[in-house]
Amino acid sequence: MKTSKINLILMLTSGIIVGIIGIYTGYPLDKFAYTLVIVLVLFYVLGSVLDFFFMKIVDAVREKEEAEKEAVEAGEEEEDISEDDLAEELGEEDFAEEDFGIEGEDFLDTGEGEVVSKEDD
Repeated sequence: MKTSKINLILMLTSGIIVGIIGIYTGYPLDKFAYTLVIVLVLFYVLGSVLDFFFMKIVDAVREKEEAEKEAVEAGEEEEDISEDDLAEELGEEDFAEEDFGIEGEDFLDTGEGEVVSKEDD
């Protein structure tokens, strides 16, 4: 997002408004020119300050998004464990039926790799 044109847009908009008000109210030319120059300079400085703060905000948001993206990518790399590796790490002896308060006769082996509760039938 480019914000470098904010100061120019703000300055020109304020200049147009001062010009319309000056013509409508009938300001003398010397006072009108003096007022217009002061307004243009003030709004250019104000626009430059706004541009500075907007760029700081945009940079902070961009850094935060990059940090979150790197954290997500680092998390995905750690989670790339194949099922074979997981099966090797967690053997059947790691899950004893007594640990979960269940008994073998509460479940039926379907022979297709599924174990079904007798209560589900």
